[in-house]
Amino acid sequence: MTPKWFGELASSAFVQAAADISRLQNGRVNHSRVAAQTGLTRADVKRLLKQEASGTSRRRLTAVEKVLEGWRTDSQFSIRGQPKQLQISGRKGSFTALVKKYGGDVPHRAVLEEMLRIAAVHESKGSVRLRRSVNLRLRNNFAFLSPVLPLLIDALQIASNIKCNPSSIQRLTIPADTDADLAVVRARCDSSAKSLLEGLAHSLVKPGRERRRHSARAVTITVLLSNRREKNRVKDRGRIV
Repeated sequence: MTPKWFGELASSAFVQAAADISRLQNGRVNHSRVAAQTGLTRADVKRLLKQEASGTSRRRLTAVEKVLEGWRTDSQFSIRGQPKQLQISGRKGSFTALVKKYGGDVPHRAVLEEMLRIAAVHESKGSVRLRRSVNLRLRNNFAFLSPVLPLLIDALQIASNIKCNPSSIQRLTIPADTDADLAVVRARCDSSAKSLLEGLAHSLVKPGRERRRHSARAVTITVLLSNRREKNRVKDRGRIV
């Protein structure tokens, strides 16, 4: 997760939260009001709302990812789509030349150290070759963040409300002495949370109303369970929020 990509996600969440309170009577979003609330330009607001509506978001590649892409596709550093084993030093066809062409202003040694850290390459006797790593492809998959964005939007809406009621946020920490205790406590909290939500839905939601996804008036309840392990202590302690 890079600062630029996190900033893009945060900007999108701010725009979505501001858009909910900046809709005109015809249902369209007032881009100028959203820009005034978020500090973004109207062009950025339009772009982020368009991405949200289409479900697409372009992530900016890091220097390492650009180098990897060039290594796989540039005929100077690959043969028929297969990355060559490159000498680290050299003016032409070397790893240094690869990083100079695709890595921007990042030195080749910094890129090499990062690639070694993520096990993307193997270094031996002054040369480097690219590994075939499944984990490398998984690093580019940010689908796991999709459930988090609604939480961030809800938090922004609560924080931006002048009449925010502190009781809207409830927090509980339950200590656990061992990993086994932590697993038991988490399982109990998980089942209790599900029972609570199902009970509220059964008692408060009228028949047919649960089919409506959007409503002008609604209460959203989110339960987030988070584990904490402090490595500096002799005993691990778990926190469930």
